[in-house]
Amino acid sequence: MEKKVLVIDCCIRKEKSATAKLLASYLEKHCAQCTIEKLKLYEMDLRPMLLEDLEKRDSLLLASRYDDPYFTLARQFRDADMVVFAAPFWDMSFPSLLKVYVEHICASGITFSSSAEGGLQGLCRAEKFVYISTCGGYQKGENEGARYIRALGKNLLGVKETEEFIIDGLDVDPTQRESRLQAEIRRLMA
Repeated sequence: MEKKVLVIDCCIRKEKSATAKLLASYLEKHCAQCTIEKLKLYEMDLRPMLLEDLEKRDSLLLASRYDDPYFTLARQFRDADMVVFAAPFWDMSFPSLLKVYVEHICASGITFSSSAEGGLQGLCRAEKFVYISTCGGYQKGENEGARYIRALGKNLLGVKETEEFIIDGLDVDPTQRESRLQAEIRRLMA
């Protein structure tokens, strides 16, 4: 059976995005034999969770109505064998649209469960997350977007492994941006 890969594309600059180019190379090399389902977050009508959203979600969860269309994204996420996140490094992590998506897929009883003692157990089928990102400057220390995705998997959704493909420093010398990007993609995909 082919591996079912869910791609969460948050490359808001679309084909102009360095992260989108890195994503395309990753999928070509590592997912050629997979069934790929791609969500382009920038084309979806996602909005932050507001009070009415929380109340609707909570009432559906309380009634164990996990099959409600409201949870389509959560079920899709839960059922993937692998999840690939592609998001540029923005403002110390990633575009807020990715966080909004995460709010929509985190649902108790679907992607995780809670015990009476407050412990969490992930319910996602994915064996691993892949985090793909590019950054104009150089990170001093760890990429905070990658750290968030890794913690999300490990601490809430039950996904223990996160593989990262990150290219830094693309805008340090704008005249070398594209050649540096292509060289780094070749290195990462070797």
